[in-house]
Amino acid sequence: MPTTSLQDRAPTGSDALWERAEPLARAQALIRRTGSGTGGTVVIRGASGTGRTALLHAIARSTELQGTAVLRARCSVEETDVDFGAVLQLFDGVPHTPAAGPLAVDGECWGGSLHGDDLPSRLWSTLQAQAAAGPVLLAVDDVHLADAVSRRWLAQVTRRLDRLPVVLAVTERWQYDLVRPGPAFTDVSCRPSDEICLLAPLGPAAAALLVRSVLGDGVPRTLVEDCVRAGGGNPMLLHALLADLREITAGGALPGRLPGSCADLHPGAYTGAVLRWLDGAGPETADAVRTFAELQDEEDALGLLVAASDVDPSRVRGWTGELTRQGLLRQDRQDGPPVFAHPLLREAVGDSWDRHRRADVHRRAAELLHHRGDPEEAVVRHLLSIPAVGTPWAADALVGAAAKAVRGGRTQEAVAYLRRALQEPLTVVRRSEALIELGCLEVRDERASGVRHLAEALRLQRNAHGRVRAATALGTALVARGEVHTALDVLAELAEGFADSTDLAHAVQAATALISSHDGHSWLRVVAELRRADEQAPDGIAPTAKALLTEHGATAGRLSAAEVMERVRSLTRTPLDPLLEPYLYASAATLAQWADELAEADRLVARGLATHRTPQVLHPGHQSLLSVAAESKVMRGRYGALLADTSLWEVLPGNPAAPGTDSAHLRAQAIIALTETGRLAEARRLAYAVMAGGAHGSWEWNEFLYARGLLHMASEEYDAALADLLECGRRQSAREVESPIVTPWRSGAADCHVALGSPELAVPLAREELRLARVWGTPRAVGRALRALGAALGGRYGLELAEEAVELLRGHPEPLPELVPALLSLGQALQHSGQSRRARAVLREATERAERTGAVRLHVVAREALRDCGARPQRARHTGATALTSSELRIAQLAAAGHSNIEIAEMLHLAVRTVETHLTHCYRKLGIRRGDLAAALGDTGRPG
Repeated sequence: MPTTSLQDRAPTGSDALWERAEPLARAQALIRRTGSGTGGTVVIRGASGTGRTALLHAIARSTELQGTAVLRARCSVEETDVDFGAVLQLFDGVPHTPAAGPLAVDGECWGGSLHGDDLPSRLWSTLQAQAAAGPVLLAVDDVHLADAVSRRWLAQVTRRLDRLPVVLAVTERWQYDLVRPGPAFTDVSCRPSDEICLLAPLGPAAAALLVRSVLGDGVPRTLVEDCVRAGGGNPMLLHALLADLREITAGGALPGRLPGSCADLHPGAYTGAVLRWLDGAGPETADAVRTFAELQDEEDALGLLVAASDVDPSRVRGWTGELTRQGLLRQDRQDGPPVFAHPLLREAVGDSWDRHRRADVHRRAAELLHHRGDPEEAVVRHLLSIPAVGTPWAADALVGAAAKAVRGGRTQEAVAYLRRALQEPLTVVRRSEALIELGCLEVRDERASGVRHLAEALRLQRNAHGRVRAATALGTALVARGEVHTALDVLAELAEGFADSTDLAHAVQAATALISSHDGHSWLRVVAELRRADEQAPDGIAPTAKALLTEHGATAGRLSAAEVMERVRSLTRTPLDPLLEPYLYASAATLAQWADELAEADRLVARGLATHRTPQVLHPGHQSLLSVAAESKVMRGRYGALLADTSLWEVLPGNPAAPGTDSAHLRAQAIIALTETGRLAEARRLAYAVMAGGAHGSWEWNEFLYARGLLHMASEEYDAALADLLECGRRQSAREVESPIVTPWRSGAADCHVALGSPELAVPLAREELRLARVWGTPRAVGRALRALGAALGGRYGLELAEEAVELLRGHPEPLPELVPALLSLGQALQHSGQSRRARAVLREATERAERTGAVRLHVVAREALRDCGARPQRARHTGATALTSSELRIAQLAAAGHSNIEIAEMLHLAVRTVETHLTHCYRKLGIRRGDLAAALGDTGRPG
């Protein structure tokens, strides 16, 4: 018998029968044949929701209009075990007639009785009587759910329909399932049907027409596409979705896309239809669909589906292929797993499941991924959304994923992983370690929970080294909140328990000293205690304590750079407990930096950072090392290198830096770098973003005041600059910091007095700075002070001092940024003394040095001074691609594109030697080698 497979066709009839016109016509033709006394069977097959029931109802309605009697039955799961349940529905309300004899077909007599009667024979007699009165249509929906007795009776009937004007029309679910289906109705009847209609899914064109017919012709194209995909070619799902859309947009404009969540669809016809579709598939297949919805994002989603459930692996490929053919799944990549046709469909499938069942799927998937060795990130994707698993492997995966996230700079992910790890059973030690790491990350992200987690870690920790780590991190976090005294109380309580452990006591002592530096009075108290301990037992104090006393002596103006470096080299040769190394290297690097031993400072910073194996954990020594690294760039005049790493200093909107935090000093260095590179507006925004509150006694706040004073000076706001610099000096003096090696505020204040017309007030400040600088003895400190005093005194003596400053600064093995201001002062002094020719030479040197180092502000000042000195204006030399001539740029572009010198010469009709000369000039101007041309040229690197 013919089988109808429907493809895309224009819709006819009601909306419920889009692309179903042909099977309706064929069924009607079969029914018309009953006029000759001959019947037949129609089997309508299709997947759940493809419109089998709607088509059967349409056949019944059209048959009734022609005068044919219609007997209906709808089978269900609830009546599968009720004998004659389906058949009795057919004859409900039809008068029964006396039995005309048993129903016998092919020599087989079907007996049996119900309530003492031979029910099958009586029903057959009733059907015969009904057929005698006129044609009859038996319409049985979902025959695959009929009870076994009814299926046998209907199968027997099909064998005698060629003698009666009766048509049997049945619908049957038909698709490739994970569970092998039972025998089809045609197999039970052992007789081929007259018509088998296979309902295909709706095609995209028909589905789009259906959307427009319901929502109107003005529906946005993107919404149509969304609806077609979310409907998955399934008429039931698409009709339900359109009903929800019509409800939520009643009287309003249609959205451009479907809502992002099923929760936004009202009244929920779509989710109800999805649930009916799943129920129609059977419990095993429905559970598999729901499981797949949870695992879809995995690369091996189908493999996990098989492992996490009891499905038959041999049928998975055919099942997913069937769902893809229907349109409910789609294949984005030829070699990738299928995915749901639309996120809304996937969500509706997932929401149809109990949350405990969903959690169980994710737990099993996580366990499978863990045991087969997949990366931790793949495992924790499933753990994050479910309650505690209660096994050690879950905690291992979460902690491991957090460590990877930290190394990758994904702080938010690491926080989420660690919070989830704390829900798993952990030993006390592991819980404390996780709390320390989590708390430090949260403090860096300015979350209040960070301090609470660190306090809990300290309470839980029983290991002595662990207690020191937890207390140190907690103290650093409290300092970041401006709670210096609370931090010192934490460390003081900790120190009481380490009287018998020298190394641990020394570690607490060092942490206390660094944390106390954020409060002037506390710092001086700690220094006094260390000094007393040193006087009573010089060999008994730790190297870290000796380094801290050396810091105090250096800043107080009692030690020279040579003496300090001798102590540093001695201290850094001493073997130390790993707990003490970050503190010692932080102090030693600071001292080396002040002594202008910048290369040695770099090495000490590197060694100190290497000892800090978990950089995300807060540590005062680690913060000091970062500060030394940043200030070292400023002292070398490498402003661009500092500003390139904006994560160290940039203030984001709504996230200002409070004084006393570990970033205030870094931002002070950034303000200096921005000022010297001429980016005054950015420097001003950064300076005003730092809040005026918190621990004003912090050494970082004092350096910030100095940096802001320099910014005001560069902006010619001398009154404001003088106020900042004098306040910086007052605060430093209160901390017994007199030497200009930290914040040379006196020379800056002297310059302000000179600019304000009060050189008599500048001289005492400059003289005192020179005295202290000569104690320290480095060319930078002495040269800077000589320049300030010379500018304040003026005249012949001032000129001599300026010359001495320039000579001293020029003699330093590494170019010092302080040389340019000294050259400017010397040039202006020479001009005032009538030595214009010498003045122009000196100012020209200042201009060139400022340009080479990128000191844009001083370069502008030097050019103006040179012009005031009567020098002919010179074209400003540029750096970067703008420094190249047109010929050099063209040749550089070709070289950056990969052409050899010979090829370039041939292309431009030049000698190879000319090309080489031009490229040499390019490399010198750009400060690069040939392999770096493309990066140096940037957007200008494409040949014209």
